[in-house]
Amino acid sequence: MDTPSPSLGKAVATAVHQALTDPYFAPLERLAAYLRENPDSDRVTLEQLVRWSPDDRLPTCFVWDPGSDHIGFSEPSSPWALEEVVNRLRQGMFKSNPRGLLMVDTFSVEEDRYWLGFLKVPLQSEAPSMLAGVFLNIDDYLAEDAPRQITKLTDRRRFPSFELQRNEPPLHNEPDGDLSFRILNQEGEVYYQHGRMFEPTQMIYSESRYYPNPIVALQEGWDLQVFSSKVVKPADRERQVRRAGWGVLGALLVIGLAYWWGAFS
Repeated sequence: MDTPSPSLGKAVATAVHQALTDPYFAPLERLAAYLRENPDSDRVTLEQLVRWSPDDRLPTCFVWDPGSDHIGFSEPSSPWALEEVVNRLRQGMFKSNPRGLLMVDTFSVEEDRYWLGFLKVPLQSEAPSMLAGVFLNIDDYLAEDAPRQITKLTDRRRFPSFELQRNEPPLHNEPDGDLSFRILNQEGEVYYQHGRMFEPTQMIYSESRYYPNPIVALQEGWDLQVFSSKVVKPADRERQVRRAGWGVLGALLVIGLAYWWGAFS
């Protein structure tokens, strides 16, 4: 994993994606696992969803009872957003989902964008007794939560596979990593970056190179790029080639001189 390669870059990108998605996907994954392990269960509590969430500020968990039209949620939210969540749940309740897959939707309310993910309870029921899941304000997530989650990732420094570069030059022989990354929006502007080195010639991975419409931080068309200071720049490579050439020429001269010295001595 020391070699600056696309695979190393993808490992860094995967860690960033996990940091960004775990807060709202983790409770959904635990919910799905619980319902598969308990196929006869027709109830899920709000406390269960909250307990499965790894972050106390993200997302908003909910359970909705279509019979009573009651929705319980873990965090205060816009009443207009809650109303739209219930509207989307009513639509999802009647959608065929024989495999019990996660249902995902997005919507806008009062110029705020929201992400919604939910499951039927029981999973494959055509007339579920409950719908449970999470939702979040995408704009708040981008402004506050996504940077906070990435910072938690970079501050942990517990990934033996790679070392991230510091944002500031190290002092007094402090260890420094060789990898930097940044997230760009659709206009190519920097949304988030970590490290100090972002030269195009040292980029080892880019989401846009491998995926036609990458999704980063819930945003389609954004890009995640990874850089390595160990990549040999073209100018340095030319110097290395010239140096190697002179070394070979010098060796040949020494061999030639040794031959002629031996022949005429």
